[in-house]
Amino acid sequence: MSKIITYKVEDIFEDIEGDDKNMLMNIPPEIQEKMGWVEGDVLRINVEDGQISIVKVEKDADGKE
Repeated sequence: MSKIITYKVEDIFEDIEGDDKNMLMNIPPEIQEKMGWVEGDVLRINVEDGQISIVKVEKDADGKE
């Protein structure tokens, strides 16, 4: 069974100084660890019905994403 984890918006998203069209998304360390994500991984982010889903983009045998 999956455990639902809830975070406050301000714990995840922060403004980027000088860029009012984008935001920085901080993925909590416990989520990174649980998902096996490390710095440099390429992630695909989908937003649907107010929910965000994130999956790691796997590379094929040629090293392409």
